[in-house]
Amino acid sequence: MSEPHTNLEHSIDTATGQEAPASVSSERVKKIFTDIAWNYEKFNKYSSFGQYRSWLRTLIDKSPITSDSLMLDIAGGTGDVTFTACERKQPASIILSDYTPAMLEVAQARLDAGEARGVAVELAVVDGQDIPYEDESFDIVTMSYGIRNMPEREKALSEMYRVLKKGGALCILEFSTPPNPLMRLGYRIYLRWGIPAWGKICTGDASGFVYLAKSINAFPDQEGFSQMLRNAGFSRVEYTNVTFGVAAVHIAYKD
Repeated sequence: MSEPHTNLEHSIDTATGQEAPASVSSERVKKIFTDIAWNYEKFNKYSSFGQYRSWLRTLIDKSPITSDSLMLDIAGGTGDVTFTACERKQPASIILSDYTPAMLEVAQARLDAGEARGVAVELAVVDGQDIPYEDESFDIVTMSYGIRNMPEREKALSEMYRVLKKGGALCILEFSTPPNPLMRLGYRIYLRWGIPAWGKICTGDASGFVYLAKSINAFPDQEGFSQMLRNAGFSRVEYTNVTFGVAAVHIAYKD
């Protein structure tokens, strides 16, 4: 089993990747996602040209979830990962957590509408950098578009490692870097102009989406993030590109 060797005191500005106090990013992220909570799904649908649903299915299909799995969904937002897991894998239980209470209000509406499909789903306000659960509590930890918005990423990965049982898996969907140079160039142009434009259309305000585009550009590529997972102690680290590497599904185990 790999041993963690990360600097848990390190924090960055998630918009730039440069060192900065954690509060700079944490306060900004909470405000942005509070403002866009009720339009978040619409934005995801349009800005990905409908692809984000297939990305979620790939995440869940690649995740070793069984009917006995106790699952923690970190930065679960409005419940996309949780409810996709309920539809496709039916784990024993899921704690759907998020840093922003407004996002969980949307998730609660979806829960009330029956999207859990009989799976026991609990909602909780949780900072993924300081997880309030005992060591080795979960078989599966999932996260979609969450680690990119965390200023203390090493600490967050260490916390996810801590709460996983031995043999458990961390399963992450995150924006990434297309390996093809032409695709990468087009993607960066789209991030700069397209993402804020879709944000303006969906919510009436582009400012928060300028940040989201910057945070994607500043995030490590597939290999860089895989190394972060190894540094946190995870083994059997692998990733699957989706839509030419615009995003990637990362699976890593605690052996």
